This record gives sequence, C-alpha cells and structure tokens, in this order.
Amino acid sequence: MMLNELNLAIVGHANVGKTSLLRTLTQDSHLGSIADKPGTTTHVERITFSLAQNKKIHFYDTPGIEDSIALYDYIRQLDRFNTKSDGIDKLNLFLASPESQHQFEQEAKVIRQLLKSDVAIYVVDVREPVLEKYHDELAILAYSDKPVLAVLNYTASSSPNETNWKTLLARVGIHTIVRFDAVFPSIDGEIRLYQSLLLLIEPAQAILNQWQEKIQQQRASRDYAAKIVIAETLIDVVAYHELVKNNIEAVVKSMQDQVRRREQKAIDDLLSLYQFSVAQESSENMPILQGRFKSDLFNKEALKLMGIHLSKGVISGAAIGAGVDLAVGGITLGSAALIGATIGGIAQTAKHYGARIKQKISGHTNMTIDDAVICFLSLRLLQLKASLNARGHANNMPIVLAKLDENEWKKGKLPKSLQIARAHPNWSTLNHHRYKKHDDQRQEVLEHVANELD
Repeated sequence: MMLNELNLAIVGHANVGKTSLLRTLTQDSHLGSIADKPGTTTHVERITFSLAQNKKIHFYDTPGIEDSIALYDYIRQLDRFNTKSDGIDKLNLFLASPESQHQFEQEAKVIRQLLKSDVAIYVVDVREPVLEKYHDELAILAYSDKPVLAVLNYTASSSPNETNWKTLLARVGIHTIVRFDAVFPSIDGEIRLYQSLLLLIEPAQAILNQWQEKIQQQRASRDYAAKIVIAETLIDVVAYHELVKNNIEAVVKSMQDQVRRREQKAIDDLLSLYQFSVAQESSENMPILQGRFKSDLFNKEALKLMGIHLSKGVISGAAIGAGVDLAVGGITLGSAALIGATIGGIAQTAKHYGARIKQKISGHTNMTIDDAVICFLSLRLLQLKASLNARGHANNMPIVLAKLDENEWKKGKLPKSLQIARAHPNWSTLNHHRYKKHDDQRQEVLEHVANELD
C-alpha cells in the first residue's frame, strides 16, 4: 500500500548537524537555530511540503540525545523483570514514567516523534570518535523498530573515524549509510540519500519521486529567476543616462554611487531568492563588498584581474567608468573617455575632456556607464549566482565566488541584445523621472538577455 504522507524524523546526538542537514535538504537557511554548543534545538519542529495528488512529506527536526548512557540504563531498569516485552514496549514504559518529564525530557521528545515517524535519519558527525554513548544511543533507537538511514555528516574533509563509525553502525544492524556533508553538499549525495530512503521504505516511492522532482523544478525555476534579477540590473545600468552642462566630476561620483547601490540591490535580491540571510551574508560573508577599494566596480585593477579588456582610452588610476557621448551635433568621444581617472583626479580629467567639448559644441553632455564596468558587474553577479546555486543552506562560512568559463563578456563588449538598452533611458529605474514601468520591448530584451546569461 502506497503512502500519502511520509514522516521523516531527523535524529542523533546533540550538535551533530541535524538542523544543518535539514536546512540543506529543504534549501532554507532560516530554519531552526545553529550553534557550536549542545542543546541548540530544544523542541520538535515540523516542516511540511505539499505535493501532487494530496501527498505530503513531513521533516521533523528533533532535539539532540544528550545523556544516552543514563537513559539506556534507566530503560533497562524499568523493564528488568519483564522478559517478554519488546523494544516498543520498553520505550512506551519509559514515556509513561516520571523521568520522561524531568531528567530525560529532551530524549522523550525524540522517542515520541520517532515512534510516530515512518523512518529515522540518524545523523553522525564523522569527526567525532566512536564513544560508548553512541553505542547506547543506537541501542535505544533500535528499540523503536523503525528503519534507520545513517547520514555521515561533515565528510568534505577526510576523518580517521569514518571507518569506525561504519563498523559500529553495521554491528547494530544499520547497513544503509550515506555520506552527505550538510555544509558542502553535492548533488549526487542528495540523490543517493533519497535513493537509500526508497530502499528502506518502498511504499513512499511516489512521495519521494515527487519530492525530488519538486526540488529539481525549484532549482531550475530559481536559476532562471536569478538570471532575470541580473538582466534587470544590467538593463538598468546600461540604460542609465545623465544629461549635464557642467560639474562633470559631481555627476560622475553620483552615477558611481547609483550603480553601486543598484548592485547591492541585486545582491540582496539574489540572496533572498536563494533563501539566504540578506543581513548576514551582505554584511559579513560577501567578497564582492569586502575590501571596497580592491573590489569596487570602478577600480581599473579589479577589472583587469577579472580579465576584462579595457579600451585604449583608459588612463592610469582607478577606472570611474563613466562614458561620454555628446547629446547634439553627431560628435562622440567614445564610451571610455573618462575611464581611468582617480577619484582625486576626476576634475583634471573632466577638465581635459570638458575643454574639448566646449571647443566643439555648446550644450549638454550625455553621461553613461562604460561597457567595461557593465561587463564587470555582469560577471560579479554571475559568479555570485553560481556560488549560491552550489552553496549549502547550513554554510555559515564566507561565500567564495565561483570561477566562470571564458566568455565574450570578459572582453569588455556588451552583447547586442543588451546594447539596445542604451537608446532607451526610459527602461532604467535609475532614471527616476523618465522610467516607464511597462514596456513590451523592454520585457522582450530582458528575457533575451536573461537567456544569454549562462
């Protein structure tokens, strides 16, 4: 008989990464509390996902089993005169005892949930040596007569204890074992985890298949949504124009700040999309933002390190990335005219080109963001997307930006689909007074650009 609901109890000793595993499996970094101390999870927390055909899968995050040695001795003492009782009888006798409400209150919560679940996922920290308390813990779990899948956690780096753990698990009759690091998960590790569950509980085949399909659909949908976030950002920056008559230095600085804020919004949108903490990741773990001078969008050396080719108009110093086009008269100085001026030297560079402008024409100057800077922005956001795609939701370490394959964008030249936005200042939210919210052509270009972001 096939199940319509599957109940999975995540169990194990205190501080072995049960909540971390659950965060990664459910792709939600906001779930529960994680800390390097025992007893972080103090009650049973249920996470439910609805599937097709009224099927559901329930994950239960349980407290850690802290005093398994004393508990095992207590359970055996309770039933020492009854030779015919089985394991479930022993556990029920314990749950009815006064100590289940006092000394062993946490362990009682685990056992109650275990008895109501279809299968237990027993989480092991392979960095820990095999101690007597783990023997007793597994003996208690065996009383429940529930199928158990052992997950060897924290396997990203080798541990001399892993073989001993496998030996112990085999000795207590647990032969279904999966290596799966909750902090540095691999796609094939997650697949093997669910395949192992299928072997243990065949009636849940339909639910587990649906759940895996849902996860894959979520990944694909989220990846495309991330491309839309990046494409929106690029169109905003490409279509960004400022018309000025004088004081080019102040306008350039203002444009830089606008683009930096737009990048920050894109970063926050991506973190939120992937269900990571925006406040924590942006302030603590974001390499794009740390070391402002080295990683700034408008730093020429940073562009070079990324492999972006700069035009011949680049001057020494930090790139400011503001292109100059004359709004009237058909004369253009090119988009790289102002790249390369240091922040302190903007006035001198602007004065140099400003003099040429005044000699040729009187009127407004049309300021835009240079192609090279936009290419740099695109690569940074694509690196972040790739990193978030592979990042475990229990990972609290600083984000390491993924490496990308060589592509045309690294040459500092925008694709034609994006260049179209130059002629449409009404497409940019940065042009507040001219922005047109609904535009069919903009939407078409947006989707085209998103599809090129691979």
